[in-house]
Amino acid sequence: MGLFGKKEVLIPSGYEQFNKFSEDKERLLCVGSSTTECKHKVEAKVVGGNRHLKLYYPKNRGEKVKKYWLPMFNIYDEHSAMSLFASWIENNDYTTSISEAHSRGVKKEIRKAAQKFGYDDTALLEAADKITTCGAFDLERLGYIVRVCYSLELISEQQAWTCFEILREEAELNFANWDDYIVSFLNGQEGLGTNWYSDTHISYIELRQDSQSFINRYPLA
Repeated sequence: MGLFGKKEVLIPSGYEQFNKFSEDKERLLCVGSSTTECKHKVEAKVVGGNRHLKLYYPKNRGEKVKKYWLPMFNIYDEHSAMSLFASWIENNDYTTSISEAHSRGVKKEIRKAAQKFGYDDTALLEAADKITTCGAFDLERLGYIVRVCYSLELISEQQAWTCFEILREEAELNFANWDDYIVSFLNGQEGLGTNWYSDTHISYIELRQDSQSFINRYPLA
């Protein structure tokens, strides 16, 4: 039995109302959507977070995230949150390639996830053959971190949207499509040997199978 048992966590109607945005805002939320979907299931047992700017945290879960998770990124307040964002954007690396061994690991993860969902992995494997850099790793993580910081009232809504405008611009400048982008994310994860976001590509495949998901409705190309 999970943190909140087997009961379904219902998102208050106010959150659902708030998270209804115009198309120009929806397209910005593509960055970080896959990580948000998988991480928010873990943190709050809530599904559908990929479409949200303001995430719902049941009971005292939000305070735990603020107390224990955000400090792992040295985030404690508005200043530290925005400083981290600026630093990661400024120092992001779109040129360094991962090793062949790590690339093989990425392809293995793609095949495994695709097989689980009966998903055609051809395009993703083709992307993995050509994309060897990992610049999307920090973009995707920031897309989740910005949501968390806004949801826990560390930054304002305007600051959050400004961050997402930058994230979308960076993604469009550096990647031809979302498959290239998610492979770049996987490259970073594999290269660092981290499993914090290990289900991001699984959520990505799930979202790819949903014709109404933001990444399908708002392609990078």
